[in-house]
Amino acid sequence: MNSLQEIAAELKKPGGILLTTHILPDGDSIGSMLGLGLAMKAAGFMVTMHSADGVPLRYRFLPGVEQIMSGDVPQTDFTRVVTLDCSDPSRLRPIWPSIRDRFMINIDHHATNQLFAAFNYVDATAAATGEIVYALLEAMDLSLGAEAASAIYVAISTDTGSFKYENTTPRTHLIAARLMEAGAKPQNFSLRVFDLRSRAATFILRTALSSLKFSDDGRIAWMILTEEDMQRAQARDEDLEGIVNFAKNIDEVEVGLIFRAKSDGTVKVAFRSRNIDVSKVAEICGGGGHPRAAGCSMEADLDTAVNQVLSSVREVLGC
Repeated sequence: MNSLQEIAAELKKPGGILLTTHILPDGDSIGSMLGLGLAMKAAGFMVTMHSADGVPLRYRFLPGVEQIMSGDVPQTDFTRVVTLDCSDPSRLRPIWPSIRDRFMINIDHHATNQLFAAFNYVDATAAATGEIVYALLEAMDLSLGAEAASAIYVAISTDTGSFKYENTTPRTHLIAARLMEAGAKPQNFSLRVFDLRSRAATFILRTALSSLKFSDDGRIAWMILTEEDMQRAQARDEDLEGIVNFAKNIDEVEVGLIFRAKSDGTVKVAFRSRNIDVSKVAEICGGGGHPRAAGCSMEADLDTAVNQVLSSVREVLGC
């Protein structure tokens, strides 16, 4: 594992830098990339920001987000690639074949990170990759403008569930306070991030809740969505963000799940829990994540995926 000082020194070397993140990006991945990218650009570094799947609608209000390129790897001059909030090269598809031979710096907070880069900095005690980005900017001795501070605040606040998850630490609140001192104004964007939901996202939530099922002992709750459900609601994968919590937040439920069957024959599974380490279950199924929030993608039909995951969760729960 490398130190932040080593990474800061590497980033200060001449040459262009590509910042990128995982497929189906979330608030932490977009906020971390935008915060680091804007701060480095303001200091005169040649930085290109990229997200293969673009930017989810709920984060497109962030200043500077129009600078994030999407699709294939940009045809810009860069000598290093920085991956943010990505634990597994498979989550860098479809661009992984184009960047795997580049000098890569991996910055993340997932304990299941595969340390796939030349330089790796993974801090599983960080509430969000945004916390690490803040520390990295300090190590680089770069100042924060209001736009970069807002992006990092969104990164941290989303991965902590607006500072209510157990990953929230005193350090998290101290960093949030410093971001506000730098110009972040949560009252200007919290409604967009946490409360507003598009019509498609509302329709697919209704469909998901109608599929809700429970284990016999009530400790596991799960929802199922098919490709037809998604098409009927005109929903995209980004519209599923947060839906799994509706299963996890039911009284007496210990593990909440959502299964999303895709047209390519795979099934995406999101895991949420209160006290159980669901990252272990996700790893068994080829995925990973955090102890209380994890995910995987399974090459199986829907019934097989549901049965395999439920069996693994029951084993972890001891039931």
